[in-house]
Amino acid sequence: MYIYIAGALIAYLVGGFSPALIISKCKNKDIRSHGTGNLGASNTTILLGAKWGILVALIDILKAYIPVTVAKACFAQYDLLPYIVSTCVILGHIFPFYLKFKGGKGFATYMGAMLGLNLNAFLIVGFLFLVFTFETDYIVCGTLSVVTLFPVYLWFSRGNIYYVLIILVASAVIVFKHRVNIVKILKKEEIGLKAAFSGKHKL
Repeated sequence: MYIYIAGALIAYLVGGFSPALIISKCKNKDIRSHGTGNLGASNTTILLGAKWGILVALIDILKAYIPVTVAKACFAQYDLLPYIVSTCVILGHIFPFYLKFKGGKGFATYMGAMLGLNLNAFLIVGFLFLVFTFETDYIVCGTLSVVTLFPVYLWFSRGNIYYVLIILVASAVIVFKHRVNIVKILKKEEIGLKAAFSGKHKL
């Protein structure tokens, strides 16, 4: 039990590390006051440019991938640990305590956790993310497809309800965090992928 508690706490703290905040502060900007207001790769891309958004995404992916991989390699006897670490690092990204629980929306971190948990799922579901995103021009559509399909993939590939339930917590929180984006899409107010990379919304 202590291993699970320690793993969850460490993962949460690692998840709270915000490259989006650090980069925006270094550029004397505060992306929390503009765009979507979120400390994630999408808002960084919209407000600071594609190269910074990609850098934020890579760091957010790694900060989940590394703890999950360590949990799998070093604590193999604790089979639930990688899934607990995955969900907690995502929750740390979304709800960092030192930022009054206002972080990013967790998708890049979710992808990093998925990569650490299951490479095949990352490749298959990641491909579907690209399809949904480019077909609709909305990253949120790709995001929702990933967080919906990964638990389904886990169930059919592993058949362990506990794995699925733990990951479903992260999936549900990410869906909830994107509720505003869904409404904006319906109102045709959401910033699409092409517009995000165009640079016209940069600070």
